[in-house]
Formats: sequence, structure tokens, C-alpha cells
Amino acid sequence: MRIAVIGAGSVGRALAGAFERTGHQVIVGVRDPDGAKHADLTHERATPRAAADGAAVVVLAVPAPALVEAIPALGLVGGTVVLDATNAVGAPPPGGHATVGDLVASLVPEGVAVAKAFDTIGAEHLATGTVDGAPVLLPVAGDEAATAVALELGAAIGFDAVVVGGREAFAMVEQHAALWIALMRRGWGRDFGFAVIGSPRRGEP
Repeated sequence: MRIAVIGAGSVGRALAGAFERTGHQVIVGVRDPDGAKHADLTHERATPRAAADGAAVVVLAVPAPALVEAIPALGLVGGTVVLDATNAVGAPPPGGHATVGDLVASLVPEGVAVAKAFDTIGAEHLATGTVDGAPVLLPVAGDEAATAVALELGAAIGFDAVVVGGREAFAMVEQHAALWIALMRRGWGRDFGFAVIGSPRRGEP
């Protein structure tokens, strides 16, 4: 797939590398693609709108407050899948929305499928989806077309990816992220993740 990663911070860079490693065509969207700030980027880069143009999947990896302006500027069209890898850290989601996922869903055009994914662990583990060789649980929520893509991408990277619901489960994913952040800040450091122990009967009532 052609995947546009919007943002070249630690999360954007890690996901771009992971997607490229698993066989996808990746283009990174940044405001100044020719600027010295991004000279070390090994991926193709362009302005956010140019990166999103023609991409089957657009991954949002920018600070939550920037989404309000960033998403409309992408020129998204129906049939595109948007994966939201952002979190509101230290402040509520912009615009009075209950979750960042709800904010994203409110900003995309009709026909664009949205899923929340890749926001529940530190960027340093996004490249492999593992900690100490063990697959990390990756909860995914949102529209069916988008969660299917996130599930496929996450599993290919190395995560134990699972869909936890539709848009109503955005909060569940963001709460999972909030727990990771809270523990990290309480002295756990960043080198940990959540994993499933046992053999759940996934997909069964």
C-alpha cells in the first residue's frame, strides 16, 4: 500500500520505518520537506497535502492541537483510510470532544474510514511491536474498513493487534495509552508494554 505518515517526530519516523520494512511504499508529510530539519529522513517526503494525495492510508502522527488545522489541509477523499496515532497529553482533546479519535472523525470528509491505533506505547517500540522479544498488545478501534487495515499493519510489524470496537471504543484505546503514560511517569521508564497472558478465544462470544 501507499502510506502517508503525517508528521516526522519520533512516532512518525518509527511508523514510517516499520511500514517500509514490512513492504509498503511510505511518504512522510512535513511542512518543509526540503528543510535541513528533515535532511536525515531516509523516506520520501513531501508537504502533507502532497503526501496524502493518492495514499490509500494516511497516518496522523502530529501533536493533538495541530489536528484541527492539519486534517482539513490534507484534502482527503472518500475511500481513504485514516489511522490516528495521536494522544492528548496534559490537556483535554481540542474542541470539547470526548476523545482525540472523535475529533479526528469530526474533521474528515464523509466516506473516509477512521481508526485509532499505534498510540498506546512509546515510539521506540513501534518499529518492532515487541518488548524484550514479546509481542505487545495493540488495541484498535474505529470503522471496520480502517480497523482491518490497522490490524494487518500492526500484525505485520510484530504487535499482538486486536480490534476492541468501533468509534465508541476510541476512549478505551486512549485510556490504554493514558495508563501506559501514567506508569511511565511514575518511574517505570519507557521499556515496557502490555501483553496478553493465556489463550483467549478471540472472536467468540
